[in-house]
Amino acid sequence: MLSLVIPIYNAQEIIPGSYEKVSRYLETAGYEYEIIFEDDASKDASKTVLEAISRDNPRVRVFSHYPNRGLGYTLRQLFRRASGDIIIYLDIDLPFGITCLRPLLKEAEGADVVLASRYLSTENKIPFLRKISSKLYYFFCKALFNIAVRDIGSGLVVFKRRTLEGINLEASGFGIHIEIFTRLKESGFRVKEVPLPYKYNGYSTFSILRHGPRIVVNTLRLWLRQLR
Repeated sequence: MLSLVIPIYNAQEIIPGSYEKVSRYLETAGYEYEIIFEDDASKDASKTVLEAISRDNPRVRVFSHYPNRGLGYTLRQLFRRASGDIIIYLDIDLPFGITCLRPLLKEAEGADVVLASRYLSTENKIPFLRKISSKLYYFFCKALFNIAVRDIGSGLVVFKRRTLEGINLEASGFGIHIEIFTRLKESGFRVKEVPLPYKYNGYSTFSILRHGPRIVVNTLRLWLRQLR
């Protein structure tokens, strides 16, 4: 079974459309699936929208927590709640669409973790500041951890269940991304990055100025813990 885990924060406007695309694709493709949403104390009506969806589809489960805990905490909760053999982390704005899921699952037959990548494709148009900051962070992480993953913050990652059961995650914020790939590398899991068309739609809960410095600090802390 596929478990699609989707973190939510202030996304009431895009939830219905994204859910419709995802559920229609999964049903048409004939997958056995569950969709798990976790609302991170949204200030809008996201939780209400999600609860209405779950009443119409028994394969949809909705959870929420308060106060706001950050992406890392939300993802850790979602991973813990998932029951499928394949766990798919998916951003609600579907930056890579959803029809790429089948080829990613095919790639997962020869790897433990497969992620969609914005930066391995030369065709994707990414805002300049986001592109530069991501490239700098990639080189920063490569220097500290020797990690070859280019799109560390990918919004579409396919995990085999045993990979998440085999690593310990502690991060609460956006630093969860580098922690995941660091732990996977330490445990010897095979990670494959697949270049895919990326659609930048302007929706993001990540702010370079607000979250960037904190991510750098948390990344350094993760590196220092490894040195002990």
